[in-house]
Order: sequence, then C-alpha cells, then structure tokens
Amino acid sequence: IPMNRPLLWVTSAFLGVIAILMMSFGLIAFLLTLLLAVLLVLRSRDRVVALSGLLTGFGAVWSFLMAGQVGSDGATDNFSLWVAVGIVPLVLGCALIVPIVARTIRSRPVAEG
Repeated sequence: IPMNRPLLWVTSAFLGVIAILMMSFGLIAFLLTLLLAVLLVLRSRDRVVALSGLLTGFGAVWSFLMAGQVGSDGATDNFSLWVAVGIVPLVLGCALIVPIVARTIRSRPVAEG
C-alpha cells in the first residue's frame, strides 16, 4: 500500500526516534529497529522522503540527548564528535526534504478567492 508523503515522512522519522531509544535496550534492539527503518526506506516509492524522515528523527533525538548531557554537566569524551553524530543527519534530513516541499508547493494550483 503506497503511503502519502507526509505520512511516510512522519513514520520514518518516528522509526529514527525509536532507533535511538532502543539503544537503551542494547545493540541488537537498536540494529533491529534500524533494519526495520532501512527496509521502509528501501521499499518505499518515495525513498528520499522516507530517508529524510529517518535522518531527521534520528538526528533530532540524538541532538536532544546530547543537549541533556550538557545541561546535566555530564562529561563526555570527544563531545564535538558526538554532537556531530546528531547534527549531521538532522541537517541532511532537512536538506533532503526542502526541495521536495518546495516542488510540491509550486505545483499546487493557486485557489482564487
């Protein structure tokens, strides 16, 4: 069943969030969740939309967790690397979806009032 683009983006973003949260249950749980997300991306007709959601969800939650680490005065070795692990996917996910949204907005007819 094909999904509409907004639903596909939200679903894959949710899987990115779940993948991060599953890390607390161990590497196997994280990898299985990530595998499910990758299968969604590969089986989807709109792969770029699904990949954008996955990257955005993953990056947003990871960045949120790193911000919490800073807020609690926690010490982290090589902190800039761990921040980049969240920021890079977040920026890539947003960069992938912007042209698609712009194209969709331009292709819609303007309603006359």
